Formats: sequence, C-alpha cells, structure tokens
Amino acid sequence: MMQQSQIPAFLVAFLVAIALVNGVATEGHWYYTMRWLDMPMHFAGGVWLAWFGIWWQYTRRGVVPASFSSVLGVCLAFAVSVGILWEAYEAIVSLLTVGHMNAMLDTLGDLFFDTLGGTIVAIAMWVKIKNN
Repeated sequence: MMQQSQIPAFLVAFLVAIALVNGVATEGHWYYTMRWLDMPMHFAGGVWLAWFGIWWQYTRRGVVPASFSSVLGVCLAFAVSVGILWEAYEAIVSLLTVGHMNAMLDTLGDLFFDTLGGTIVAIAMWVKIKNN
C-alpha cells in the first residue's frame, strides 16, 4: 500500500457532496417530506467515515492491513462511533427545540445504515487488497 499523507481528493469531494445534499435537504425540509432520504444519507456518511478510517489508519502510513477483521474494525470504529455521536447530537437538539427526542426506531435505523456503509467499504477494501 502506498503512503499518502494528504487526504485524497475523492474523500474531500464526497464530503462536500454529502454536505451540499444535506444543506439543500435541510433548507427544503426534505427530511420531513421524503422520510426515506435519511437512509441513503446515513449510508453515505458511513461510507465516507469508513473510507476516511482506512486512509487514516493504513493508506497515509503505507501500512497493509493484516486481516479482514482489522479492516472491518477500523471501518466500523469510524462509522459507528461518529454515528453514535451524531445521534446524541440529534437527540439533544430535538430535546431542546421540540421538547422530545427522536423515536428509538429512527435512531436504530440511522445506526444500521451507518454500519452498513462501513461494512460495505470494509468488504470492498479487503477485496481490493486481496486482488493486489
């Protein structure tokens, strides 16, 4: 694996795309009119965080992961930990603004899609590593 100390352009572009869609969706109240939009957004966030985790742990240091479980662990550590922090943020904001927190089912669904995004990246990265 080649060492790469600067964050890859595709990660920056993907993050900007996620932020732009989120901004438009928030302004247009799309999260309320298209309830399903939350699912691909959490999936995309999980994908981005897992890719960032792979870059942070391996690519920028030129390290080849030793096992699939190590790749999966990194991907899920990044995707799920930030997902949990995001859900806590949402709960606090909801509590302070509307007086109640989101439904537990919504929170679990969001964390599921964060986890799914991270898992897909782990599988893709491991296949790429094994094919090289």
